[in-house]
Parts: sequence; structure tokens; C-alpha cells
Amino acid sequence: MPVPASSQRSAEPTAQDALPSAWATTSVNSTALLAIGAALLWVFVGWGIIGAACLAAPVDLDAPITATWSGIALREWAGRVGHTAGIPVLVDRRLNPSTAIRLECHEEPLHEVIARGAAFAGGEVATLDSSIRIVPRGMGSLTSRAEAARKTRLASLPSHQRSVLDTPMAWQWAAGARPRDLVAAAATKAGITLEDVVLIPHDHLPAMSLPGLTLAEGLDLLLSPFDLRIDWRAAPAPARMPTGRIIAIDAGLPPPAATAKLMKPTAGKPTPGKPPGRRPGSQPKGPPTEHTYSLQVAAPLEELLAAIATRLGLTLDLDRESLTRRGIAPREIVRATVKDASRDELLAAILGPLDLTWTVKDDTLQVFARARD
Repeated sequence: MPVPASSQRSAEPTAQDALPSAWATTSVNSTALLAIGAALLWVFVGWGIIGAACLAAPVDLDAPITATWSGIALREWAGRVGHTAGIPVLVDRRLNPSTAIRLECHEEPLHEVIARGAAFAGGEVATLDSSIRIVPRGMGSLTSRAEAARKTRLASLPSHQRSVLDTPMAWQWAAGARPRDLVAAAATKAGITLEDVVLIPHDHLPAMSLPGLTLAEGLDLLLSPFDLRIDWRAAPAPARMPTGRIIAIDAGLPPPAATAKLMKPTAGKPTPGKPPGRRPGSQPKGPPTEHTYSLQVAAPLEELLAAIATRLGLTLDLDRESLTRRGIAPREIVRATVKDASRDELLAAILGPLDLTWTVKDDTLQVFARARD
């Protein structure tokens, strides 16, 4: 049954004005939506959706489908399967939205097709209440368990406090919006006290318009690409609003799972012919080692370096002042993938894109930014 879509699209909102409101009506561009059967066409970029849309009733994810995709970009493919499923399929920003998807299926269950496409792009699927997420490999179970933990916590709140977080509402923001600003403004608009907002790294988001998520779901949607979530608590009487604290996405989830995981060292020799650090000729060579390391990560720089230094048996000395002079925040998100790398190659892969220099001296890993000439 086609879903009606009328009214004219409003101007791009500011970070404050675009935040969800339980009383707001989502405006849509009727030309951006194609009602086909019981579903709608969704167009995605990164973790966001271009334009606005009304969600049709989801179809059975076990329903068989027959289709062929030949080199279609991941973001467009996600839009097409979202159209078929009648539920938004969101691509995690840590995955490349331009990955070409090549799949052929004949009478296969829809959920298996989505899983195959996610695997083709180097990710996996997390099926949540209001969306399907395509997340980095190893994050699917963690994302689902984080949602389960949120639902359990909300169920423990007094009904009047839970209703604030459980009311469906519209979410939208302009391109370039910063997640920290959006989260802080959402909490302020709802009258909620939210602790540790400073843990949200500096980043910019693509434009997004998505109806139907609750306040709790929308906040976790903003935080999950940074491996964060919100732990909600009942406020003491006579307060009527719950309080929340931003925590690591895996905090308190048994068994504990690390989403940015430094693999156990394996026997082997460093790969010859590669420089030992960010600056060939200026970096001291590390001591001979038989260990190699594999890493797939998207994490704040300082936390990642601290974890790696600990694994290497070193103490981290991060020169924050030199980073500040170069406009680099210690919590800037670093993305890296290495396999069977030596210690020097591992550090070069992490620090190279930021043009940072490192040395190892007296069991201390020193990281700093050289002054520009």
C-alpha cells in the first residue's frame, strides 16, 4: 500500500533547531520519495540519509528475494535493500560507502542477502528495533547487545522518566554538523542532564533526516560510530527527568568485547623495504623483533596510543602542546588497518596520516608533532 508523502521541504535546520521534538512534524520532499508497493526508496550517504522519508511497515526479513547487483556502490545498495525491507539500512561511517557491491541472489531470504552484502563491504549486520546497521566486522553482536542493555535500563526507569526517552520523534541535521553539538543540544532541549559529553570526538556528519527514532535511539545512533553509548539512570525525586552518562559501548556488557582490537603478536619478521617510522631517515630504528601485529581500529588517538604502548610494554609520552600547535586534538579519531606489521609499521600506519613523529627511548614511546618549516 503506497504511503502518502506531501508537504514541502523546509529550509536546512541549525544544530539546535533540527533536533528532535516529540511534537514536531517531519516535513518531506514529495519528489524525493517513491512509493513502491509497501516500501519507500531510501538514499544513504555514510551514516546519514539524504532527504526525508516516511517509513513503511517492514516486510518479513525471511521473505525470499531474487536480484542482481553489478558494481553498485554500498550506499546505493543499502538504499535499495532498505526500500525492499521497509526499514532503514544504515551504513556505519567507518565503512567505505563507495565499495562496489556485486551480488546475485535467487529466492534467498532477505536477511541473508543483507548479510552477504555487508560481508562484501568488509562489515556485518546488526538488526535493531528501528533500523538495520551495517557495521565494521566484529561490531554486530556488540551493537545488538548495546541496544539490549539500553532497553533493559530504560525498563527499570519510572514510567514518567522512561516516556521522555521512548517517544518517537524526527531527527535531522545539516551537513557538517558535529556529533558533540547535536548530542548536547538534544539533551538540553529535552531537559536531560547528560554527563561526559566531552568524550565525543570532534567530527563532522553528513546531512541526515530520519523520522521514527526515539530520543534514546537517536542519541545512541550518534554515538555508536565512536564506540560510545549512554547509560541511563533514574533521577531522584522530585526530578522528573532521567540522567545519562556517556560510556564505552562495551562497558558493562558481559562478556567484555573490544571493538578496536590489537591482535595477539604472531611469530614472524618485520617486512623489509618499509620505513621504520613516519619520517624515513629521521626515525630511529626499533630493536630487532620477531613479533608482528594486526589492527583494525577507529578510535581516539590518545586512547589508541595508550593501549598500543601497553601492549608493546612501553610508557606513553604524548606531547599534547605540540599537537595543539598543529591543530590536532588528542581525541581525534584515527582509522587504521594493518596486518602482520612490525612495531615500526604499526606506529607509522597510525601516526603517518597525522604527520606525527615518534621515538622509543628507555621503554618510553614519545609521540609529538614537529614544528613546520
